[in-house]
Amino acid sequence: PLPAAKPVFMEYAQRHTSSERPGDYAQAVMDLGATICTPKKPACGICPIRACCDGSGAGTQLDLPKKTPKKPKPTRTGVAYIARRTDGAWLLETRPEKGLLGGMLGWPTTQWDDDPIDAPPHPIAWTELNEHARHTFTHFHLILRVQTAWLPPDATPNRGHFIPAETFDATALPTVMQKAYTLAAATLRHV
Repeated sequence: PLPAAKPVFMEYAQRHTSSERPGDYAQAVMDLGATICTPKKPACGICPIRACCDGSGAGTQLDLPKKTPKKPKPTRTGVAYIARRTDGAWLLETRPEKGLLGGMLGWPTTQWDDDPIDAPPHPIAWTELNEHARHTFTHFHLILRVQTAWLPPDATPNRGHFIPAETFDATALPTVMQKAYTLAAATLRHV
């Protein structure tokens, strides 16, 4: 399977490349792969090297090239804490510069891993929603539990800062944070 077989192909190509006109040979092989020996619909009937092709001879040309199956993406979990003061301001935090969503504004969250430890940004009773925000990043799936709370106007969270309601724009948040907001907005809409 590819990509593990690439060294075998490289060795084969080096052995068969003409020393007189290597550029022409390379172009011919690329043209063959682009027009006749294509992965989805190989045109074996008009292929000039069909007689020495193992795939065509064995009738397996439609199964080639074989690729190494992708590893399944792991799933991580976390908690997004969405809080609003009774004066309408929203509690947000700037994520660390390094790492996922680096330097972006978002809801305070726990670490995203197999077993996140609760880390609310304020010692108040939080209400967990029944639905979760789900998002897929390049290397993993994320399931965010969403907890909401109303905070008094004089609340001092242990992290994050308040954004006044009139300057808050949920569409400026990263997609995963927008998903959490969509779930929480109904419970925190009215001031």
